[in-house]
Amino acid sequence: MSMRLIYGRAGTGKSEFILQEIKQDLQNNLTQKIYIIVPEQFSYATEKRLLEALEEGASIKAEVISFKRLAHRVYAEVRWNK
Repeated sequence: MSMRLIYGRAGTGKSEFILQEIKQDLQNNLTQKIYIIVPEQFSYATEKRLLEALEEGASIKAEVISFKRLAHRVYAEVRWNK
């Protein structure tokens, strides 16, 4: 598993690049789940754009998650495995 950071100035095409990369990975039958980590205020808009960019059924393998929700998941996983 790897993590990629995509950064740059506003309007340079970062979001479109990410959506196209995800679409390509899903078309190549990537077996790992893809997480897009965004600030809380952008989670709904990003999820909507992801669903618009992908075909039906492909959204099961890609998920938009906020930093706060990710922290809750990690905490629950650590607590559960004790």
